[in-house]
Amino acid sequence: MANEYIITMTAANRVGILSAVTKAMEELGGDLRQASQTVVSGFFTMIFSAEFPEHLDPTVITDHLQDTCRPFGIDVNLRVPAAERVESPDLTSARLHSLRVGGDNQPGVLRELSSAISICGIDIAGMHAIRTRNGDGFEMVMKIVVPDGFSLQSLLDDLNRLGKSFNITADISDYS
Repeated sequence: MANEYIITMTAANRVGILSAVTKAMEELGGDLRQASQTVVSGFFTMIFSAEFPEHLDPTVITDHLQDTCRPFGIDVNLRVPAAERVESPDLTSARLHSLRVGGDNQPGVLRELSSAISICGIDIAGMHAIRTRNGDGFEMVMKIVVPDGFSLQSLLDDLNRLGKSFNITADISDYS
């Protein structure tokens, strides 16, 4: 039987980081289950779920990943999800959608939007946002988990109404 861990890594971005991480995992007999990796402002960040042989102590896993990735200056953190489980949205009675939002980049925009989304009981399962080239606008895409029976049009109307003061428009499509 294997133990699952959630591992996060952050470092200044360089070529070869992912190769070093996966090499260290292979040496420990780790199996990557799910991963998300991105570069933000020149920093590599990755969060992943991995299973490792039951006999491995978590400190051995952390130390080996840290040692193997030392040339990259990677900060490694390991968590045991079984010890911290929180109730996740039931995806069997929900639908995944892409929410695209864009407009003027102003303080408070994300707070307003995320508050409206959470009040509706909608989970944000992923997000990517960038400033537009001129710096005074932004574009954002969220992967949202919408409960069955919830009106997408109602959410869209609420977000576009809220967004007027920020010159924001929103659009929702099926997640593919």
